[in-house]
Amino acid sequence: MELPAFPTLPPIVRHPWEATWWVGALQRLGKEFPSPDSSEEEWKSFFVGCSAAPAAILAIGFVLTLLVLCCGCCRRETNHRRRAPSCVPSFCFGLLSVVMVLAGAFIYWETGSKALNTAQSELQNAYDNVTQAVSEGSKMKDVGASMLKNLDGIPLTCPFGIQQQVKQEVKKIANQVKTFNEAVDEFDNLMQPLPSKVKDVQDHASGIGQLTAAGLMAPLALVLLSCLTVIAAVSCSCTGRCAGCCLRSLGPLLMAPTVLVITVAAAVQLELGIVTSSFCENVDNNTLAFIGHHFKYDSEEYQLSKYYITGEGRNPLLVDLQNASEQLDDANQTISAYGHEVEKLCSWRGLEELQAGAAEAKSSLTFGWHSIFASPTWLVSKSARGPGTSGCTGAWRSPSASLSETEGI
Repeated sequence: MELPAFPTLPPIVRHPWEATWWVGALQRLGKEFPSPDSSEEEWKSFFVGCSAAPAAILAIGFVLTLLVLCCGCCRRETNHRRRAPSCVPSFCFGLLSVVMVLAGAFIYWETGSKALNTAQSELQNAYDNVTQAVSEGSKMKDVGASMLKNLDGIPLTCPFGIQQQVKQEVKKIANQVKTFNEAVDEFDNLMQPLPSKVKDVQDHASGIGQLTAAGLMAPLALVLLSCLTVIAAVSCSCTGRCAGCCLRSLGPLLMAPTVLVITVAAAVQLELGIVTSSFCENVDNNTLAFIGHHFKYDSEEYQLSKYYITGEGRNPLLVDLQNASEQLDDANQTISAYGHEVEKLCSWRGLEELQAGAAEAKSSLTFGWHSIFASPTWLVSKSARGPGTSGCTGAWRSPSASLSETEGI
């Protein structure tokens, strides 16, 4: 039984990170992102340099908070009668503010939440891929063990006069299968930790998404509450007397805290935007630098990261799959050459089982090559570039999808 040819590695399509214009604008408000080997003083200088614009926003916010408090406490008494003001302009401005707040919340939901959902979806795809690869690795290990067990029983089924000769031929095949099993073991050892690591990243991403949503929606909720309060006060008293009293009372309790919360949220988000934009200005090199610093530059983790981020370098997983495929091809050729002859001379009838096992192992190898590692591509997801992101949100592009596109499927 002839096995299908093992696929060759197709050209890697490189899609570099493409930061949007506002990422560049934010980056210019800060400094160049330090290397992982930078000193503590360099890191302090970097964060201080990124904090100038957020500090200015905080200062403006504090001044506005004081103005709100002063306006609520200071009231000039007048004895002459005035014409009662119309409540229509105040009501219209308040209603317009509510509409704008709701529109802002909707825009965030359609962009920022979509970015988080996209990240979760792509992480789930990555988790499914590596989990399937682990399953295929376990299947190859079982097939290799079954083939060895089948081979070990061949000499005992042959006449005594040819047992030694058969044993020598079987030993060659067994050594090839053992080498195949060793390559599969190395592949499996690399793959086994990956599902749990991807799951950890997915869980952390979910927590970060919830925190980001809370940080963006809480100020909007306070603004909405303030607007509704103003509308209610104006609607209940068009003369302005009760409305003015109500607003002066709520100034220190609601208006001032709302201004302060919005200011702090804006400053924090701007600080995070500047820092992450500085990182995203040269995201590939920065990412690899920190991975190399953490895992060491000669580690398999760094080699894998470089391969999948830049499309260059050596992929240990592909090397193990290639070695396993070569050994399996050699073993299958030997089985095909001597299997029928052994069945004629001996009572052994396990050729069909050996060939089926080799075909199953080849199928698992092909799946691992095509669907997981053959054409790795990290793409910038345009749908993931929302106001809540820094413009360098990457999405895992399933290699099988890229392969299908290159084959015209």
